[in-house]
Amino acid sequence: MLNSVTTGDHRDAGRARARAAERVAMLPVALATVLTVATGAMDAISFLRLGEVFTSIMTGNLVQLGLSVGRHDGQLAARAAFAVVAFVAGVVASSTIVGPAHPEQPGWPARVNIALTCELGALVGFLVGWAATDGRPEGLARTLLIAVAALAMGVQSGAVRAINAPRLSTTYLTGTLIGALATLITAGRVEWHSVTLLAAVVVGALVGGLLVVNATVVAPVLPVGLLVAVLLTATITGHVRGRRRHG
Repeated sequence: MLNSVTTGDHRDAGRARARAAERVAMLPVALATVLTVATGAMDAISFLRLGEVFTSIMTGNLVQLGLSVGRHDGQLAARAAFAVVAFVAGVVASSTIVGPAHPEQPGWPARVNIALTCELGALVGFLVGWAATDGRPEGLARTLLIAVAALAMGVQSGAVRAINAPRLSTTYLTGTLIGALATLITAGRVEWHSVTLLAAVVVGALVGGLLVVNATVVAPVLPVGLLVAVLLTATITGHVRGRRRHG
């Protein structure tokens, strides 16, 4: 009888640990979803007010670059080129901070927060510049804001790469769409985290676009606020898990 009770206790404890591990594993995806909303908002802001360029969709900017040559539009070419170069610089800087990914260490590494803090600095700078131009930048101010926004999204892209979750991206979502469709067709299974990320970028673009149209000056407050929320949540939950491990 005693052995049966002990075995049952072990099983209950094992199930409890499994449920706790599942909740911990869900946190990075939830935080990444919030970051994806911020991405959609930033792309809407940049496309509508910074000359039809994107801050995270570099494929779109490369297409714009090609179109600008055909249309002899030097200003569009410059905007698209600045966005691409700044995004690449952000990815390089962020990848240097987070280092290589370690699949054997799942979760949200502390170095991701360091990189996202750098992104926050860039977005705050963008917000200040945006407010200084009343949300209607022109000339050099527009070019600088494009570069700052694309730099921030590049930093985010490099940071998220260190979060060990399958096909997790907050900026490159074409791959997410392809992966979700391929899994559905070949395995008959819905990748709900991918569906959530795709919905998040749509929601972000919708809300960001509405803010640009109806409350232009405060529009960048949305991505800044979302990033602050992610950093606070990641920091607090990481601290709690650390105390439990050492308690």
